[in-house]
Amino acid sequence: MSDDAAGEHRDAAASPDSGEAHSTPHLPPPSLAPINAAIALAVTFVGFLKEVRSGVGPFMWVIGLVWLAVSLAVWARGSRREYLDLPEDAHH
Repeated sequence: MSDDAAGEHRDAAASPDSGEAHSTPHLPPPSLAPINAAIALAVTFVGFLKEVRSGVGPFMWVIGLVWLAVSLAVWARGSRREYLDLPEDAHH
């Protein structure tokens, strides 16, 4: 492989100052939204357990579903805001 051909395929290893697209990978910022959604889903499923269902089961799964819906909405809003903050050439 010639040096010119190797240079064309060095996209991922390009220096950050080169201005080339994909010079550094995009990583999302840290977020508690996925953990929050997982806990809400766990609370929802605990509400369906046979031992819990007779007492506070319906209360738990309703609270869990509402919590899950809010968690997913917050997560989606944050993801959309992050996507819109990317440079124009990064949108596919």
